[in-house]
Amino acid sequence: MTDTLRTRLARTALDTADSVTVVTAGAAAGLTTYRTLTARPADIRITLALATGALAAVLTDHHAYKALAPLRRRLGAEHHSPARETAPPATPEQLAADVRTDAAQRAASGAARLDYSHGALTKAENWTGMEDGSATCAITSTARLLAVPRPTDHDGYNSRTYLLDRDGEQPVQIHTIAELAALLDAPAPATAQPTGTDDEVEDGDPWAALGQDHSIAELLPAADEDQSHEDDEDEDDVDQEAEAHAASLL
Repeated sequence: MTDTLRTRLARTALDTADSVTVVTAGAAAGLTTYRTLTARPADIRITLALATGALAAVLTDHHAYKALAPLRRRLGAEHHSPARETAPPATPEQLAADVRTDAAQRAASGAARLDYSHGALTKAENWTGMEDGSATCAITSTARLLAVPRPTDHDGYNSRTYLLDRDGEQPVQIHTIAELAALLDAPAPATAQPTGTDDEVEDGDPWAALGQDHSIAELLPAADEDQSHEDDEDEDDVDQEAEAHAASLL
């Protein structure tokens, strides 16, 4: 038999003896009182008997525990209260952590105005508090719910304004969870496509290609005409040279 088991058995036996003593003393005192007051009405006798029995049980328990305390210490069967967790020191870092936790708790508590069913938005673990008192609740990879504190006349920054913040958009104030769900289901607004310069042609644009072909077609006749004019001048030069050469031979 190990020491732990022996100690447990000793504690159980002493607690049982203590309980039996208390119950016996209370019952004996109550029964004695009831039998003593035979001339009184039954309801008064019962009330006084119960009061006397309870008082006797409390006194007996107090004195029995004191009487058994040396034996409990000898057997190592004393009752020890569980050790309390040490509270963290009040340092600036700890206070900043407390502010973040407080912001998350307040955001979750205030979200009950948006969702009376106390769903996911009202759970503090879904919120990330900031040191400025605001908090965020991530919904998607690009959307989040912001809880921004606003000053009030009482209790400091107790009220919260809730905003849906999506990447590339202006935050929108939220009043109900149905409104939040509707905004999340709505498609994101289309972004304007960048336009190219005049000398840049978009890929796959048939009209741009047609414009190029038309411009080339307009330039081709002029180019051919210039080329034919140059050829005619070359031919005239050749004829004049031939005539001069023939004249010299004659």
